Amino acid sequence: MKVQFDCCKCIFNMITEMAKQSSADDEARWQILHRFLAEFEENHREFTPPEMAARFYSIFSSTTGIEDPFANEKKQSTQLAKQLYPELQQIVQNSEDTFETALRLAIGGNVIDFGATPDFQLKDAVKAIRETASLPLDKNMLEILRNECQKAEKILYILDNCGEAVIDRLLIDAIGAEKVTLGVRGKIILNDITRAELPDSGLADLPVIDTGDRAPGVSLKHASGEFLDFMKKADLVIAKGQGNFESLNDAPEAGNTFFLFRVKCPVIEQLTGEEKGSLQIRSARLLKHECQ
Repeated sequence: MKVQFDCCKCIFNMITEMAKQSSADDEARWQILHRFLAEFEENHREFTPPEMAARFYSIFSSTTGIEDPFANEKKQSTQLAKQLYPELQQIVQNSEDTFETALRLAIGGNVIDFGATPDFQLKDAVKAIRETASLPLDKNMLEILRNECQKAEKILYILDNCGEAVIDRLLIDAIGAEKVTLGVRGKIILNDITRAELPDSGLADLPVIDTGDRAPGVSLKHASGEFLDFMKKADLVIAKGQGNFESLNDAPEAGNTFFLFRVKCPVIEQLTGEEKGSLQIRSARLLKHECQ
């Protein structure tokens, strides 16, 4: 999905907020904005929203010298999720359908997002995760994904945000951790997870491959050949978060990819026909079929 006109509001909100936090000097803030506007004008018709976010982040870091502006948010999100994890694990173990319950909670964890939701407050996350037990879910897509997980021997599970990744362990274990290789971002971007945060997230025991890129999604232009090749050869790809969906939803290269996310913006509301906050299971193959 290329950048849509209605993406501009979200993009520019992120830019202005990060510029304001980086400096009290208006001239420094304007420098960041001017550099990004030039980049945006040149590439907005060719980039996906995650690719555009990566370009802004590179400009921001090179201008300010700040490499990890969301470091505290990442740590706080991970700690909150770790505190909540025993409760969620018990919910899964006590449920009639452990796969569905783990999947619901994993999608619920996708609410922890300081990128797509600039006004997100961590204190609201616990309620939003717990409510997933009662939210509508496409049961047909659930069963299709369950069947694909049972058949697959080699699964690439592309993680999204810190904190959310802790909760993903519930679904990974329900699938069968021995089948799973984790996919993470190759460079620091927003509150997305990289190799560095895996040990604190309880995921250090699993094999991992990174995109080699900064985009908060999977850039088919800039991700490493190794990552794209691994994705192509996997029996099944599970991609968490709206950024991965924006990157790959209309891409032939997505293959047998299932997207798990919560709808977070008007553009994705319109694209999916679903309301903000809803739980989504989407198949790249079925999406391709629908567009033909």
